[in-house]
Amino acid sequence: MDPTATPRRRSPGRPAASSREHIEGVAIRLFREHGYAATTIPMIASAAGVSRTSVFRYWGTKPEIVWGAFDHHTRRLARLLDDSAVDDGRPTMRVVRECVVENLALSIEDSDQWMERFALLDTSPELRSEGSAHWLRWAAVVAAFVSRRHGVPEDGVVAQSIGAAVQAAFLAVLRSWLPEPRPSAALLPELDRALAPLCDALEAWLAGTGREG
Repeated sequence: MDPTATPRRRSPGRPAASSREHIEGVAIRLFREHGYAATTIPMIASAAGVSRTSVFRYWGTKPEIVWGAFDHHTRRLARLLDDSAVDDGRPTMRVVRECVVENLALSIEDSDQWMERFALLDTSPELRSEGSAHWLRWAAVVAAFVSRRHGVPEDGVVAQSIGAAVQAAFLAVLRSWLPEPRPSAALLPELDRALAPLCDALEAWLAGTGREG
């Protein structure tokens, strides 16, 4: 090899394999632009500059791209509440409120696209039809915590009503932020303020149901 020869430069081509976050962002943009049903995995792969195999390396199916982070959000809420299951003197519904707010903060910190994903899930006709099952699981996490702390049946009126009420308030606050392209620092305090009077009322109701342990 001639040491004086000019080294051959690599053609620029496409950048190296993109990260999960990049592919996810591209997918959400395409879902919002073309609709969830009309957007295919090959379209996502092409727009992200990766192969179909790369997409499937992160998600086994197309629904997992949009629901995966939401379901992770629900599982983490369960973990946060589990960590608070032992009675430390805080009212039950104060614990619920604090965990719901903390969990949303962590989800937004995890992904810049969390609220964009929520907007997609809440406005896409195809995805809204699937949404009830996912939201029921979210509400069931709160109901299970109330059941453990108060000894009331998990599938009974008290636990189920509380889970549904907190879920409805959480969903209403998120929907009020749909016009915003990115959540600002005001979202979390607003959620806390919205939950406070509801949780206080539910705590008073719980006090009248009796408490075990």
